[in-house]
Amino acid sequence: MTIYREANAFDLPVFASLDKELFPYSPWSATQYKEEFSTPTRHFVVAVDEEQNILGYAGVFAPGAVEADILTVGVVPEHRGKGIAKALMSLITDWATAQGSTAMMLEVKVDNAAAIGLYQSLGYSTLNVRKDYFGAGLDAQVMRLELS
Repeated sequence: MTIYREANAFDLPVFASLDKELFPYSPWSATQYKEEFSTPTRHFVVAVDEEQNILGYAGVFAPGAVEADILTVGVVPEHRGKGIAKALMSLITDWATAQGSTAMMLEVKVDNAAAIGLYQSLGYSTLNVRKDYFGAGLDAQVMRLELS
């Protein structure tokens, strides 16, 4: 059974460790996560199993009545395809909407077909491509979802 909850400070080392595995081209450090956690316009959620092992996580920056920016979405490889990322996206979208956000924005590697497919299924559309966004030769597709 997967349980969803708000992330807490005890999750930070796990986030940093998972980032190295999931996003080796641009991982966040524990210090970066700590800084993001300390800002009230940021919100992080996690998916855990019964033993509180983190299966996935997501974060959003929602400063109010403007567009929100999805900071990160990651799911442990052996738990992909089970709807975890979709549920995490729903949680952060609901939170951003409650903060007054008018749209959601994200950047995803252009070769991440699974993530792009998920975002498209949630109503996101492609705006453009940012060259070298994740590093040399690692382009990002910029996507946006209008919130009602």
